[in-house]
Amino acid sequence: MRDAIEVLSDYVRSESGYKGNLNPEADLLEAKILDSFSVVQLVMFIQERFKVEFEAEDLTRANLATLSNIVALIDKRKAPAGK
Repeated sequence: MRDAIEVLSDYVRSESGYKGNLNPEADLLEAKILDSFSVVQLVMFIQERFKVEFEAEDLTRANLATLSNIVALIDKRKAPAGK
């Protein structure tokens, strides 16, 4: 299975047209690679691709600005309850 960072990087590149390297720690909003509309599309993609459901409190700039934070959020939502 492909690494989550790779899957997300490929998606961001295909949707945004960005051709450069995507550092997992780079702020995609600050770098203007993503905007608010593309973040909504990204969230929908993540929920479908990774079979996770986000809660309203998950949808913060801090959680969605970098690929590494997004992967951490996916892992958190995939973890069994109580862990």
